Formats: sequence, C-alpha cells, structure tokens
Amino acid sequence: MAIRNYAIALAALGFMSAAPVLAQDATDGANAKQHHWQQPSPADMAAWHAQRCNDHYAMAAGRLAFVEAKLSITDSQRPLFDHWRDAVLQNAQSRKSECLAHQFKPGEQHSILERTAMMEKHLEGRLAELQSQQPALEALYQSLTPQQKTEFDQSHHGFHHGHDGHGGPMMHHQDEAHG
Repeated sequence: MAIRNYAIALAALGFMSAAPVLAQDATDGANAKQHHWQQPSPADMAAWHAQRCNDHYAMAAGRLAFVEAKLSITDSQRPLFDHWRDAVLQNAQSRKSECLAHQFKPGEQHSILERTAMMEKHLEGRLAELQSQQPALEALYQSLTPQQKTEFDQSHHGFHHGHDGHGGPMMHHQDEAHG
C-alpha cells in the first residue's frame, strides 16, 4: 500500500509541475498568430508555389506515360499518340508558366467579384485547351482497337472531367432538367 501511495504522490507532483508548462503551451497555441517566426516566410511560400506549379506539369506527363503504357501503342498509332501527347504537354507547359508567373502576396484578399472573374478566366483557358486537344484526341481514339478504346476510357476516367486541375475531385452537379 505504501508503494501505491508513493506512486500517487509522485504522479501528483509530476502533474503539478507540468501544469504551468501545459498552461504555457496552451497560451502559446492561442497566440500562435502573433508569432511571426511560426509563419512561413515569403521565400518559403514562393518555393512551395513554384513546386506546386512544377508538380502539376510532372503529373500531366506521368498520366500520359501511364496511358501510353496501358494502351501498348503500336508503331502505326505512334504519330497520332505523339501528336495528342504534345498538345496536352504544350497546354500543361502553358499552365505551368502562368502558374509560375503568379506572384503570391502575403495577406492578399480578393473580393467575390475578383475571385469569380479569376475562375471565369481559368475556365475559359481550360476550355480553350480542351478544344485545342480535341482533334488530336479524336484522331488517336479512332485509330485504337476496341480493346484499347476500353482501356483508354477506363484509364482516362477523370483525366479531364474528374479532377479540378489541382489534384482534387470536382463536384459533379446533375442538370436539373435530367433530374
């Protein structure tokens, strides 16, 4: 019994000595916004932004390599695949360049009107990219065997329509006319 009482006393002593430290940690967490040293520096934010821009291009190239390997492109299909791949990569390079050109400004806030205008510009650009790729995509698709078309349809699901361009799923809304 004496050992148990001793253990309880040590635990209580440890808790009482830790309480000020725990309280200090809690107040530090509450005041975290006040500590500028805890915030990423503008250089860190710029490096993070540049890495994301470069990663998006690399992901596009990786998806294309996956599709190419999955389809086992034949020699006769090679020029058509290369033409489509080049169109996709050219658009990905343009997006990367635009992304890298955007300068992050700490504390920058945009109004709903500015954000809507930026979204509209982004969507118009994305539509133009899809339209520029469409002829090459159609030519490639028509050259594929039925089995390759099935593979392409399955492996390409979400390549354009299921992702928002930032790695996340897009919300699909049903057209009200179709219920």
